[in-house]
Parts: sequence; C-alpha cells; structure tokens
Amino acid sequence: MGIPATFQGKRAVIYARVSLDATGEGRSVERQLEACRQLCQLRGWTVVDERIDNSISASTGKERPAWKSVLAMVEAREVDLIVAWHIDRMTRSMLDLEELILLAEGAGVGVATASGDLDLTTDVGRMVARILAAVARAEVERKGARQKLANAARAAEGEVHFGGVRPFGYENDRITVVPEEAKAIRKAAVDVLAGKSLAQVARDWATAGLVSSRADVGWEKGQRKPKAGWSSRGVRSVLINPRYAGIRVYNGDEVSTGKWEKILDLETYLSLVQLLVNPDRKRGTNAGRSGRKAQSLMTGIARCQTCNETVRAAASRGTLTYSCRMSHVHSDRAYVDARTHGDMIERLARPDALALLAPSGNDRTDAAKAEIDRQHSKLDQLAKLLAADLMTVEQFTTATAAAREKLKKAEKVLTRSGADALLVGLDVGTPKVEEQWKDLPLERQRKLVEALLEVTLVPRGRKRRDPMPLEQQVIIEDRRPALAGTTAP
Repeated sequence: MGIPATFQGKRAVIYARVSLDATGEGRSVERQLEACRQLCQLRGWTVVDERIDNSISASTGKERPAWKSVLAMVEAREVDLIVAWHIDRMTRSMLDLEELILLAEGAGVGVATASGDLDLTTDVGRMVARILAAVARAEVERKGARQKLANAARAAEGEVHFGGVRPFGYENDRITVVPEEAKAIRKAAVDVLAGKSLAQVARDWATAGLVSSRADVGWEKGQRKPKAGWSSRGVRSVLINPRYAGIRVYNGDEVSTGKWEKILDLETYLSLVQLLVNPDRKRGTNAGRSGRKAQSLMTGIARCQTCNETVRAAASRGTLTYSCRMSHVHSDRAYVDARTHGDMIERLARPDALALLAPSGNDRTDAAKAEIDRQHSKLDQLAKLLAADLMTVEQFTTATAAAREKLKKAEKVLTRSGADALLVGLDVGTPKVEEQWKDLPLERQRKLVEALLEVTLVPRGRKRRDPMPLEQQVIIEDRRPALAGTTAP
C-alpha cells in the first residue's frame, strides 16, 4: 500500500528514535536517517526537518521532545508527511497511535516508513497501523518479561545492580571499594551506635571533603563544583543500605550474597537497622528525658544506694560531686569517674574479655550465624539451578521465599545481640584498649558503662571525725551475668 499521488512533491519531516537495547536489535539513528532520506529522494519529497530522540524508549512513558515537536509541526500544517524507519519508531503505545491517527485525519497527513508506507487518512491504513502497533506492543511485553527473569537470575546469583548513581563507598563498577569512603562508613557506624547524631556524622563527612554520589553526578556533567551534599537522611540511607553488608536485594527482598567486598559486617549492619529504623527514634532515644546531653560520665547512670534514683552532676562546698535528688549522696565526681574508667579498662583489657563479654544465649547466636551461612549457600545454589534451566521460575520463587524466611528469623537472633556493636573498633582483650578507651567520645563511654556496669554510690555518713573511705563509697558490679564474680576490688 503506497502513499497516494497527492503527497508527491510535498513537505516531509523525518523522525528517528533509538532506545538502549540490550539485545542489539535496534538500528542506530544514522542508519534510520539514511534510509528515510533515500525514501524521500526516491519519492520526490522535500525534507524540511529531521527530529531525533536518542536513548529514549517509546514504551516507558518518558516524554519524547523530538516526537512532541513533530506532532506540533503537524498541527501547525508545516508538513504533509512524517517519515520514519518503522511504525514502532514513532510509537509502541496504542494511545499514542490513536493520537497520531486523529491528527492525520484532521490535517490530512501521511505516514511513510522505510519498511512500508502507511496512509492514516484511510480506514485500511489505520487498520494496518493498529495491527503493527499491537504486534510491537506484544514484543515489548515479551522483552520485558525476559528482562525481568534475567534480572531476577542475576540478583539471585549476587551480581551487582548498575542502575542509579554510584553507591558511596564504591567505584563506578559497584565492586571496587573506595578506601577513604569505606573508612568513613565504618567509623560512622561505630559512632552512631555509640550515640553520635546523624547530623554530626554529616558534618564530619562534609568537613573531611567527602562528596555524596549524587553531588558527583552534577560535577561530572560540567556543573559548578558541588557542595558535599550530606544530610542526616543521606547518612541514614547509607548506614541502613544492605549492600554495605554484602546483601543483594531485588524488589525489596534479600535474595543472595553479593559478589562484592562488603564494608560492614552483618552484626553491625543489623544493629544499625535496629537503631535507625526504630520508630521511637523520631521521639528521641531518651524518651521522657531532657533533650540535653549529659556532660559527665555517670550522670543518669550511677544510682544512690538509699533511694535507688540516678544521680546528677552537682557541687558541694566547692567540690564537684554526684548527688541524688534527695541529697542522700554527695560523692566526689573525680574519684567516681576515675574508678569507673579504671574498672572499664581492666575488664576490656583482660585476655578472656571477648568470651566474658559475649551476650547471654551465645549458643543461639552461633547457631543463628551458622543458619545464615546455610541459607546464603542455598540461595546461591538455587540461582545456579535457575541459570542452568534445571528448575522452573515457580519452583525458584517458592524455594527462595522459604530460604529468605529462615534467613530473616536467624537475623533477628543476631539483632537481639546488637548492643555488642558498641565494641566495634576496640581491641578488646589487648593492652591497646586502654588508649582506645581514653580516646572514645564521652557519649560512647557512657553507653558502654551503662551496658556493662552497675554503679552504686553509698552515702558517706555524718561522722566527720570518722569519714567513710572513698573506696567504700563506690560499689561497682557487672551488669552482664557472664561477668559475675570478676568485679575489681
């Protein structure tokens, strides 16, 4: 079916489009244009313009500026013909096709393709166009289904996902670790678990000159040099992203172990998720307490022996003290702090400290770790079976769902022992821990003390001539059952 003779010698606009085609079926823009030019020359049509949409799919719903301008030319009666390589270059959407048909009917515009002419001003031409568009749409759906299956298989095998911007901490290949950024992520994990705010981490990263990946994109496009671009939300997104623990996620589900170097160990990652996804965090971790941070080691931690209330920083006759609200105790603050620091260092430096500091139910923790390893291995095996066509998609989906359920149950056991992430970065069981303890921020020291010790302050009595010795005014006991009987004198 050819274009009617009335179109001979008329004005034509050439339209070309190419999308990212992983199968290699798409023809390049230049090949499309050359074929269309030859057709116009053969038919004696005058080419008034050429419009190109490059790397834009017709089926995704994204706006196509060039195609939009072609339709505008038709409405303005600036052209008599639209010339393209094939009907699917103009549209694979029935809705877009109907829009084109209405325009063609109203303006008397013809459509010519290098693979066969169409006349949308006739009923037969419109029927053929609709059939071709329906065939093209069916092919899009088949390719989409194949691509989804391929993506699921790649995810199950732990292959990296290349969509979006470069993940902070990794090179553009999504596999190679950027040492400086990875170090910042690990330090942030330790600091946040110890009580540092996400906002402070964001400021630390900005001060260190670390630039977020999204800011990198703007700089690569030639824009002015970006700001660091870090916010509390951005830091949180990094710390709870499963990719840093080597977990491959597909459609929101953890499907396999990633084939890249992980930056955070699983226990630390789970502890971060538990902390940062906790809905109570929005109201503050110390709900019901003042929002002010304690400026002394034992404020809100040590308790009065008489009333069992926590103490606060105070002063008595020019001496800094810890005192309860009822003024039962007025313990020398410097001595209490020094005693507590010493006890913490002594416990953390012991050769058997790691065993002693293990959380209760350690057998369950070990069993949970073994179960996680088993399920990750199973997911890897299932991925290989699917890739080798030794199981159906339905079988793969059912088996992986069961494995992921067991994986989540085992991870919950580790999450309950998340307080031990406070020890990350400390060489527990070695003499190094003494200097490391001294370098810790106050907030992290407080969290460790609160997790490991029970400190009780004893009233010194009213006998001025026979005062109670300082060492008797402070009782330090171990909070964890595994440490019972190891208290320093």
